[in-house]
Amino acid sequence: LAQALSDGHGQVAEGFNVVLMKKDIHTLRPGEWLNDEVINFFGHLIMARSKESATLPKVHVFSTFFYKTLSENGYDKVRRWTKKVNIFALDYVLIPIHCSGNHWTSAIIDNKNKRISYFDSLLGNNPKCFLILRNYLEKESLDKRKEPFDIQGWENECPKDIPRQQNGYDCGVFTCFFIENKSRGLDQFEFTQKNMPYLRKKLALSIINKAL
Repeated sequence: LAQALSDGHGQVAEGFNVVLMKKDIHTLRPGEWLNDEVINFFGHLIMARSKESATLPKVHVFSTFFYKTLSENGYDKVRRWTKKVNIFALDYVLIPIHCSGNHWTSAIIDNKNKRISYFDSLLGNNPKCFLILRNYLEKESLDKRKEPFDIQGWENECPKDIPRQQNGYDCGVFTCFFIENKSRGLDQFEFTQKNMPYLRKKLALSIINKAL
């Protein structure tokens, strides 16, 4: 771990058709802001664990570029992203979101409980996100299932009783572990700001070892 986080260049991990370099792992140093590559690799690890388990919830983790593409360019630009995935057959669809140009948050589509949740470690609101994701579900259902999406009974939630970020740079770590905790079906989050140094190391080790 120390070697991966130390100065220098070179490859650190490879998997899921992605190569992670030292410069990517360096975003896991204390006080650094996580980049897309680290969050996306972690998302692949979460999906791999879910697929291999008979007891964990079935999940799909979208790339960090999904929500940005959807919100800026519309459904047609992400239509093919689920060519091999039936999101309606899953327990959770997990979506890391890069918002305001400098902040990571996440949204979670919970098919079982008919709920879209938005988790922001700075406790912000994002009403537009719910509209965009509801619209996405409607279009995805028409496209993939050839039937209207039954939105009846679906709720939006933006909980405030969640772990709170106390600085300007740990949002990506919070986002990773909001998603990771939900991927295990947890309703309560098991970490706080105090755990961030440990969770940064845990993230780095998970990537290096390609295992959660």
